[in-house]
Amino acid sequence: MKGRLFTFFLIVSCPIWLWAQQFPSELWHEGMVVLANEDTLVGKIKYDLTKNLIQVNVDNKIRAYGAKSIFYFRIYDEKSETSRQFYVLPYGLVTSYKVPTIFEVLVEGNITLLAREYIDVRSVPNPYGMGSYPQETLVYDFFFLDRKGNITKYHMKRKELLEVLHDKEKEVAEYMRQHNLRHNNRNDLVRIIAFYNAII
Repeated sequence: MKGRLFTFFLIVSCPIWLWAQQFPSELWHEGMVVLANEDTLVGKIKYDLTKNLIQVNVDNKIRAYGAKSIFYFRIYDEKSETSRQFYVLPYGLVTSYKVPTIFEVLVEGNITLLAREYIDVRSVPNPYGMGSYPQETLVYDFFFLDRKGNITKYHMKRKELLEVLHDKEKEVAEYMRQHNLRHNNRNDLVRIIAFYNAII
């Protein structure tokens, strides 16, 4: 009985935003998609990077397309008020065997910064001081695409980042220091790669 009361109290006492979050992949976005056969569709798009597919709503008709049928798509994300673009590139997510995979393009250049997002359930401290509780969190995996078409996953280590940008390592390290940029923060990483591409 005590356990049930505790659980009830925990649910009631937690802020409502913990239970009502909506992530970009769960929403419909205005956008356009170019299919692998070069057809172009304009309408509302919902994406699922975990399943590597998108749904497109054109004139109230919903169609689903897997990564192998897509070349490129673009959406306007009202939540972040930004235009976001995604490309399908060959990559081995699980094994070395490469398959069509959807990536978001964050920065284009000599080194292109790619991302894949997913929703993870993590344990977070209870703001009321009683243990912790599970919470869904938006998480990103980052990748570097070079001019030769090689895609390398980034493991969020500063040394690894500077090795990728080795030909401008000193300048990048100084830029990070001056602007207090972190190697494991999404927005800071975008600034770092944009700076590198600007000076290369």
